[in-house]
Amino acid sequence: MRVSNLAAAAASAALLAAPPAWADVTPEQVWGDLEAYLASFGYAVTAEESRSGDTLTLTDMTVRMSFPEDEGEMTVMLEQMALRDQGDGTVALDLPTTLPVRISIAPTDEETVDLTLDYTLDGMEMIIAGDPEDMTYVYSATSMAVVLSELVVDDETIPSDNAAAQISAGPVDGETRITLAEGMRAISQQLSLGTVSYNILGSDPEGDGAGMLAGTLEGVSSDSTTELPEAVSSETMNDLLRAGMTVDATTRYTAGQSRFTMTEDGQTTSGETSSRGGSFALKMSQDALDYDLRALGMSVDLTTPEMPFPITAQMDEMRLGLMMPVGASEEPVDAAAKLTLAGFTTSDMIWSIFDPMGILPRDPATVAIDLAGKVTPSVDLLDPEQIEALDGQTPPGELNALTLNNLTIEAGGAQITGEGDFTFDNTDLQSFDGMPRPEGALSLKLSGANGLIDNLIQMGLVSDQDAMGARMMMSMFAVPGSEPDTLNSTIEVNEQGHVLANGQRIK
Repeated sequence: MRVSNLAAAAASAALLAAPPAWADVTPEQVWGDLEAYLASFGYAVTAEESRSGDTLTLTDMTVRMSFPEDEGEMTVMLEQMALRDQGDGTVALDLPTTLPVRISIAPTDEETVDLTLDYTLDGMEMIIAGDPEDMTYVYSATSMAVVLSELVVDDETIPSDNAAAQISAGPVDGETRITLAEGMRAISQQLSLGTVSYNILGSDPEGDGAGMLAGTLEGVSSDSTTELPEAVSSETMNDLLRAGMTVDATTRYTAGQSRFTMTEDGQTTSGETSSRGGSFALKMSQDALDYDLRALGMSVDLTTPEMPFPITAQMDEMRLGLMMPVGASEEPVDAAAKLTLAGFTTSDMIWSIFDPMGILPRDPATVAIDLAGKVTPSVDLLDPEQIEALDGQTPPGELNALTLNNLTIEAGGAQITGEGDFTFDNTDLQSFDGMPRPEGALSLKLSGANGLIDNLIQMGLVSDQDAMGARMMMSMFAVPGSEPDTLNSTIEVNEQGHVLANGQRIK
């Protein structure tokens, strides 16, 4: 987050844009806006300023960030940056082709790490317009790249053969608008990065362990809105959030490919992955964290010494979402979680390991669950001391309500679907052995279960006696449905703590 903010702003927001009607703006006003922007994220900025004609030149510029608890710092250095008045009310920003970024990490009782990154800009053009309270930036670049140029661990320089990293993007186009109103700084951004490529490798200088990861993401774009108090200067994300910072960002890509190798003890595992696109959405404030990760058309090919043949798998969709409160609250607040693994398939070679006769249907498998609820958190997740004080025994809050919006499991010719809704009484921890007493109902439908059991018997994976026990258990908790080989079940918990299955009390 900090390197990204620094690159965008120290590269003078290599990512920003303009409204239809441009007011006059001066180089000094642009420089003041950039200084204030960086300071709001906790960066200390120094530079020598000189004005000659229509150009404000900044030399020996440094942008420095100290890490919390004196555990290191990050510094960006620019020999020269120029802000040129174009005579039409706009300002052009000229940046050096390469910006060195130096990061020093010195955690207590651990290895110290010093690294230098070269942040390069090819064909960068940027125009700034507006006024001091409504400034916009528009920019483009043929490419942008970050390269690890030096790595030092405990005063020992690591050769590039043992550690290397590079990430590049292009063509780059974007726009950002920064406005000041009622003590808040609002930053809205639209960005296109084109194709993003990455290549990372590392090896143990004293052993045979090594690894490599390389790949590309195509059609990368993002939209984001950030708001934070204008006067706040902070060194940590926690402090910024507490001061009122909010983030709403979405990044998308249209296709992706990667390949990797890992070697240990003379054994090498390698693989390739691909996808037909995806997205990552993030919302963050002092009240809640909400993210949604999605990938489409995934494919994995893996070769490992433990298997005599490659492992291949495909999935139509993978999705993971989580919404959780961040701060402590005296009242119930929203929470949610969802997981989708849809359309999972694998090769016939894998199937042949446990089903050589092809008895089971090989239809795509799916697991999907969607939960929403109300919780009352008692711990501030932004407070490191409160997090460290958690002992693993005391819960970090209360569960007040839980709704199962959807449950779907499909595999081997069988399917389970369900939905339910419960509330929880946190004053009653006796009825369910320390768990808050639930009240509500869960509805489930099971289809194809008997057919699956028959197939497992035929495969020799389940004995007749075990199958009989499974069928008896299903008959205790479910009733036949209207269609062949279907079962329905409604599990209820009433206000007395009684558990009923289809109206029959079982607890």
